[in-house]
Amino acid sequence: MTELFVLANAMFAIILVVLLVIFAKMHPFIALLIGPMYLGLSSGLGFGPTVDAITGGFGDLMGKIGLLIAFGVMIGGLMQRMGAFHRVVDLLTRRIAPNRIPYALTTVITTVFPAIYTDVLLLMATPLARRIAARMGPEGTPVMAAATSVGIYLALTLVVPGVGALALAAMLDVDLGTMLLYGLIVAIPTGLITVFLMARLAARGVWDPALDEAAYSEHDDEGPTRPDIPLTISLLPVLIPVVMIALGAINRAMEWASGILAAVGNSTFALFLGMIVALLIARSHLSADVRREAMASAFAESGQILLLTGVAGSLSAVVGMTDLGDILSGYFSADASAPLVLVWVVAAVLHIAIGSVSASAITAAALLAPVADTLSVSPVLIALSAGSGALFLVHVTSNSFWLMATLMGLSVRGALKGLSLPVSLASLVSLPIILGLAVFL
Repeated sequence: MTELFVLANAMFAIILVVLLVIFAKMHPFIALLIGPMYLGLSSGLGFGPTVDAITGGFGDLMGKIGLLIAFGVMIGGLMQRMGAFHRVVDLLTRRIAPNRIPYALTTVITTVFPAIYTDVLLLMATPLARRIAARMGPEGTPVMAAATSVGIYLALTLVVPGVGALALAAMLDVDLGTMLLYGLIVAIPTGLITVFLMARLAARGVWDPALDEAAYSEHDDEGPTRPDIPLTISLLPVLIPVVMIALGAINRAMEWASGILAAVGNSTFALFLGMIVALLIARSHLSADVRREAMASAFAESGQILLLTGVAGSLSAVVGMTDLGDILSGYFSADASAPLVLVWVVAAVLHIAIGSVSASAITAAALLAPVADTLSVSPVLIALSAGSGALFLVHVTSNSFWLMATLMGLSVRGALKGLSLPVSLASLVSLPIILGLAVFL
């Protein structure tokens, strides 16, 4: 096959997924299975090898990421019931001036709460953001909506242990300590710059309360009473594994070859220990019914995440068996920015179509995963570019869009300005930061 045909055929496989979701109203999981099936068969792999690649790729990625995602979601579910987020926000409102709270909030969400699943974190954060916005004047609502949504989505895709960041790291064989470090390097300035831009837009009259705001739905996801758990204790389930993963990364970077630090820094062990700590704290402060509900909810959430993550592994395996990987490697070996821009664009297009940030990010990364080590760019930057592109244009196909509108008291137009616009800005702001890092890595 000619190179042009191979590239055009691969592009059609991506377009096929988009068409199936948009026009055939097919579930993204099924469409993302049909895509690699078509690619394998049309590339001449044969039926048997194509099916083997799909199932093998799914299993390989699940072996790397399945337990990590499950542990992370369980930690987040238990932290939610402990009231950790509410206590952090209470602290911010007592210690920080109102005009600085949006910057603090987006930074705290991004760095401290990636373990809490996106929609759950939105349910917790949005009502509090609304109450803070009421004290900030007419520009408070759009700025606080932006701070909340940007922080949540950056945490999901760029920062460990966000489920999107975990999946991208596994897809591209990126050390979690490395993903944590560079994810924070990209996410923190992205969040601050985006909130600043939204504040300037709001000051220039972009927000019209009469058209952009609607009825406000009171909601408190923690229930009428919150357990009396000190903040430092409630944050231990996420702080302990992050510190352990960081120690493991330092051990490898400094070439200390310490067996103890290698064991401590093992990502699966670190998140498992974080889950055990969460369970022990919950056992002391939460009722058995609340604990059971938290675990049941975590299992339900992680199931869909794992399925959508696994099919991206299937695509990566099929790409690795075709000529596409070698062709892409040849095109991009001399230009570090080209693969990063490609994966950003593919992730953005997929997200607009299928509405799943995580699935679109890891599907885009799957295109380059088989040849990531041969390119003149670090795999961690490919992962971050995929996560960045997948943030572009969160819209009405996302459950988060409607949660934000309902809980923040926004019209559809207001939700487009308060969630879609700032998260898309974050996507655009983060890309040049990632391209800048490519100069040094």
